[in-house]
Amino acid sequence: MPPTDNHLSVLISDPPESLDPRKGSSAVEMRVQELIFRGLVQVTDDLSVVEDLAESIVVDEAKHLTITLKKNIQFHTCFDGTPGGTLKAKDVIYSYQSLKDPLVQSRKQRILSDIERFETPDPEGRQIHIYLRKPLASWLGENGTLGIIEKSCAQKDPKAFARAPSGTGAFAFESREADRRLWLKRFDPSVAYERIELRVVGDETSRLLELLKGRADVLTVTPSRPLLAPLKRKNELELISAAGNGYSYLAFNMRLPELEDQRVREAIALAINREAIIEHKYLGLARPSAAMTPPDHWAHPKGLKASPYNPRRAAALLDAAGWRTHPDLLDNAQDNQKKPILRLEMRTTPEKFGRALSLVLQQQLRHVGIDLELRINDWGTLYSQVKKGNFQLVRMEWIPVLSPALLDWVFHSHAQPHQAGACSTAVDCPGGAEPNSETSRERYSCSSGFCRRNGGNRGGYSNARVDALLDAASRENDQDAQKELYSKAQHILANDLPYVSLWHEDRVWIVRKPWTGIQLKPSGSFLGLLGARREGSP
Repeated sequence: MPPTDNHLSVLISDPPESLDPRKGSSAVEMRVQELIFRGLVQVTDDLSVVEDLAESIVVDEAKHLTITLKKNIQFHTCFDGTPGGTLKAKDVIYSYQSLKDPLVQSRKQRILSDIERFETPDPEGRQIHIYLRKPLASWLGENGTLGIIEKSCAQKDPKAFARAPSGTGAFAFESREADRRLWLKRFDPSVAYERIELRVVGDETSRLLELLKGRADVLTVTPSRPLLAPLKRKNELELISAAGNGYSYLAFNMRLPELEDQRVREAIALAINREAIIEHKYLGLARPSAAMTPPDHWAHPKGLKASPYNPRRAAALLDAAGWRTHPDLLDNAQDNQKKPILRLEMRTTPEKFGRALSLVLQQQLRHVGIDLELRINDWGTLYSQVKKGNFQLVRMEWIPVLSPALLDWVFHSHAQPHQAGACSTAVDCPGGAEPNSETSRERYSCSSGFCRRNGGNRGGYSNARVDALLDAASRENDQDAQKELYSKAQHILANDLPYVSLWHEDRVWIVRKPWTGIQLKPSGSFLGLLGARREGSP
């Protein structure tokens, strides 16, 4: 079907595996789900958290949330043709509690680990009380965007609901053609077009041809950098860009003796010429990174600068740490050639652009004497090995960084994955737990008879001061006070270097004229498509 005034055709690179907000976790799944579902809160462009389905939120000591829902919010028609009802407290509670339903097969059950209980004075009313097991001021920012579903519809048949879900978003599900096309129909009358087609085209050349031939309106996948200049010269196309809030980094396995030495990690950071990579590989469409939170994030640390490119300082640090470096970079190279060469391995993925970046990093580290071997893995293998702690260095990216609580998941010492003994309940695990609690104070849960602790701190980083700052931030309700605590933690992290911050990549969408009004958000959210209209249309 060719594009028309009432049909916006959007190209994506990968199909969403699931449209059920309780299941999907990939970037494309979350972006599609945002069109169909709304959460209690939403994250704005400056990454602040504001009310969405919630009319008001009262937080008591970061542990008790009182949420009042907006009036007269309607659900889409259910998969069996039943008209959607009005949003009520029971729908919110069901949306969260059903995460543990084995029929749902949710990947987001960890959300429930922080919840002690839900209460509501009236399930048919608009007020919900959420009691957390411990003070977590950022809980809504992390988990309040979960798409709310209608209890009476979803519990009829979880599998049927997953195939044809219904929420309260601007668009309602219409149909799906396997992993090729997804059709959504307008639910919010303020949207200027009636339907949106999300079409999966995996090959970059094919995506560009579809756009150039007029068979699509919007490309939401940033093209390879060398293609941007010729595309910009096409009169029928408009390139729109936004500073992205993704985060590219190198992670170290600090359990290894050679990488446990902070001087080695600092030498690697100083050996990387970010500015040159951004200029030549990203064509200027990226920003050097100083921290996990991007510069326009409310929790970004003041005064923190990205590591400078300084190969001489890198060489001096390597020499002091007992490793060979290039003598031309040393003021006194005596005995340096007698020292061993630092040989490291970095895991990376095989796609063309990512591999090219890794080769540049390999060359830059070689310049200061580090022999960096690249191990190429497909994404599934790489991620699996990283989760097991089976890596030395790995180049990865968080997309996007929305909540500073991610710092806790990645750098808190209690976020190191671990297994510790047999158990019957979480009370048996290290740190102890309250009766009926699903996790201990050291974040162990009792799973299949063993105490297991999940977390994103896979490199073994541990700093008691960072732990204390992150714990204090999680209990703090005032955002200014939170910012100060997160800023101090990120300054320490920038010195300790469990990660080397690389860059925050810009996003680029391509729009075919005469479509206008599309807003590219830093997160890449498809909500930026809601303002689309054909120029000259009312």
